[in-house]
Amino acid sequence: MRSTDARLAALLAVVACALYVLFGLGHVTDFDYYGRLADAFVHGRWWLSEAPAHLNELQPCGDQRWCVVYGAMPAIVTLPFLSLFDTATAQTIASQLAGGLAAAPAYLGLRAVGAPLRAALAVTAFGMLGTTLLFSAADGRAWFMAHAVAVLFASIALLVALRGGPAWAVGALLALGALARFPLVLAAPGLAIVVSRARRESLPRSGALLVAGALPFVLIEVAYDLARWGVPTEAGYARLIAGDPFFDHGLLSLWYVPRHLYAMFIQAPDFVDGTTFFVRPNWIGESLVLTSPALFFAVGALSFARARSDVAPLALAAALPLLPDLVHGTVGFAQFGYRFSLDAQPFLLPLVAIGAAWSGAAWRRPSRGFVALGVWSVIANVYGAIAIIQFGYVR
Repeated sequence: MRSTDARLAALLAVVACALYVLFGLGHVTDFDYYGRLADAFVHGRWWLSEAPAHLNELQPCGDQRWCVVYGAMPAIVTLPFLSLFDTATAQTIASQLAGGLAAAPAYLGLRAVGAPLRAALAVTAFGMLGTTLLFSAADGRAWFMAHAVAVLFASIALLVALRGGPAWAVGALLALGALARFPLVLAAPGLAIVVSRARRESLPRSGALLVAGALPFVLIEVAYDLARWGVPTEAGYARLIAGDPFFDHGLLSLWYVPRHLYAMFIQAPDFVDGTTFFVRPNWIGESLVLTSPALFFAVGALSFARARSDVAPLALAAALPLLPDLVHGTVGFAQFGYRFSLDAQPFLLPLVAIGAAWSGAAWRRPSRGFVALGVWSVIANVYGAIAIIQFGYVR
C-alpha cells in the first residue's frame, strides 16, 4: 500500500509542478527579494548592495546595505536555481516547484489519517488547484513564494507527525516552514499532540523533543536578526510598518480583526460590464466563500472530535497560526483569495477530508456537496490565476 501511495504521491507532485509552471509560463516576478538575497548568500553576504526603487520594502541595515525583512528560507530554496537562471526567474521557478511539490506530502498525509484513495485524490486536487496556493505559487513574488515554501515544509512536518516519526524531526521541519512564514511556529502544540499519540509517548516528552528539533533554527534566526539589525528580537517588521497608515495600531492589534473577517468571508471581486473577463480579481482579495468554499468542510469534521482523536489536534494546529494573521494590520494584499489561509491549509486538508468523506463510523465516497464546491473552487482559482498572471486582469 505504501509503495503504491508513494508512486501516486510522486506522480501528483510532478503533475502539480508541471501545472504551476504552465500557469506561470512566460511570467517572471518583478519582486525578486528572495532571488537577490539568494545571490547575496552565494557571495557571502546577508545584505543587498543596491535597493531598486520597485523593491520598496528593503530596509537599510548598514552603510550601503539593504536587508530583506522576511524570513530567509525561500531564498535558501531559490539557491539551486541561480546557476541556471537570473534572480527573478530563479525565484519564480522555485516558488512554482515548492508549491507543486506540496502535493506529495498533502496526499500522503490524507492517507495517513485513513482517507480512502478517492477521497485523498479529490482533496489533494482541491488543495492544489482549488485554493490560492495555485495563484500564489505560480506568480512567485516574494510574499506569495513565502506561503508556497511554508506550505511545503508544514505539509511534510504534518506527514512525519501522523506517521509517528521522531518529534525532533517534526520540530525541525516546522521551524523550516516558519523561517518562511513566522506564524507557522504556532502549529507546534497541535503537532506535538499528533506525534505524541502516534508514537504513544507522553505529551511533555514529545513537546520537548519537538522544541529541541526547532531550537537550532530559532537560534539561526536570532543570529540572522542580530547580524541585520543589531537586535536579536527584531525581525525588521517594526521598521517596515513605520508610518504605514494600515498599521495605525501597531503591527498586531485586535482593532484589525473586523477587516480580516470581512476579507475572509465577504470581500468580492469587481464586476466589469461589457468585457470578456467580466469578473475582475481585486488585489485586496476575495473571500474564501467565493474562491475556496470546499475548505469549509473542515468545520464539519469538528462534529467528529469525540469519535476521532486526530480532529482536535489538527484543528488546533490549523487555528493557532491564524491568530497573528487575524490581528495583522493588512489582510494580505496584494493577493487572490485570502492568502493568509495558507498558513492553516496543510492542517485543514485532513479535516476537509474527514468532513467530506467520514460518516461517523467509516469512510465513504466524498459527498456530492464537496464535489460540487470542489469543482467550483478549482474553476474560481484557475480563472483567477489565468486572469491575473497571463492577462494582468486585476485592479
